[in-house]
Formats: sequence, structure tokens, C-alpha cells
Amino acid sequence: MLNRLQSLLRENGMYFLGFFVFAVVSALLLLVFGKNELFLLQNDLHHPLADWLAPWLTHLGDGLFAFAVFLWLLTVNYRSALTAIFCFSLVLLLIQTGKQLVFEDALRPAAYFAALGQEIRLIEGVKVHLHNSFPSGHAASAFVLFTFLALEWSNKRAGWLLLLAAVLIAYTRIYLSQHFMGDVLAGACIGASVALGGKAWLDGVFERSPKAWHQRGLLRK
Repeated sequence: MLNRLQSLLRENGMYFLGFFVFAVVSALLLLVFGKNELFLLQNDLHHPLADWLAPWLTHLGDGLFAFAVFLWLLTVNYRSALTAIFCFSLVLLLIQTGKQLVFEDALRPAAYFAALGQEIRLIEGVKVHLHNSFPSGHAASAFVLFTFLALEWSNKRAGWLLLLAAVLIAYTRIYLSQHFMGDVLAGACIGASVALGGKAWLDGVFERSPKAWHQRGLLRK
């Protein structure tokens, strides 16, 4: 297991180096500015094009997009599809446990700042949630899927494109006032860690008991 983890990290060094930079910068921003001030600074950064794009882009972090990815993987490779489904299901379990049981009282930005008597900028037409803020499910979903795709993608030098996609999707949760930076960072770390660990573990399971159908898919006999 440890050897497979090390191998995956080496093979996907560009992706995980970028993720490390993203996580460290995010954590430093939180330490320097704090949860409230950092959100308000981000809330002031807006543009009409982003106002239009963010509500669409954020859907790439929900279950419907994940389902579409699973269907595509099933046509290509059953082993990859099963691994992806396992990783996403585990992330879903962890996120919902955190939201509903451990951090059930965590308020989202709209409710949090309303309690402080402070208004924040909201985008018209976007339904803003109020509770179960930590951790971000969309960020976790985006990072588990795009990290997994980066691990599967043969073009390792282009892994940064998948990382950029995951970061942009995660940031829409802040831009749309659905989450704080800490929520997004936690979700991203959960998603990336599960994708890495889940693939390393299941690769070992499949290798110990290889079957011909592992390399098949609905469109690949």
C-alpha cells in the first residue's frame, strides 16, 4: 500500500505539487486574515462574467456530473469505474458525516453574517443555503473526481489542467457565498486524499486477483 502511494505521488508529481501549493496558500490566507475577513475580501471580488459563469460551473461539483463521469468510465474500463465509484461513495459518507453529525451547527456565510448584522453580496437567482457549512461537499466532489482522473490520465504533464478545474469549481462555492475558505479547503483535502488512497488500495486488490473483465468496458470488449 505504501509503495503504491509513493509510486502514484511520483507519477503525478505535478498535480500533487500544485495541490500542495493550493492547500498551503489557502491555509496561510486563513491564518493571516481569519475566516471572516478573508470571506469578506473574497466577497468583494466580483465581475459580471463570473456572476454568470459561477452558477453553471459549480454544478460540476455535484452528483449529476459525477454520475456522468461514472457512465463514461463504464464504457472505457470497469476497473476504473469501480474505483471511482468507491472513492466518490467514501467521500460522500465522510462529508455527510461531517455535515450532519460532527459539524451540524456550522453556519454558511449568509446565515453567519446575518447573525452578526452584516450584509454580504449575493448573486441574484442563486439559492443560498444557510446550514451545514463544513466541509464543502462540492469541493470534495470536484477534488475526488479530478484527482482520480489525473491519476488515471496517461498525460501526467497536463495534470495541472485537472487541478485548475477542481480549484475553480471549489472557488465557486465561496464566490456564490455558499461556503468559507476553510470549508472548501477541508473538502478539497478530503477529496484528494480519498482519491489517492482509494486508488492505491484498490489497485492492490485488483492486482492480487486479476480478472479479464478488469480491462474491459461497455464499449471495449
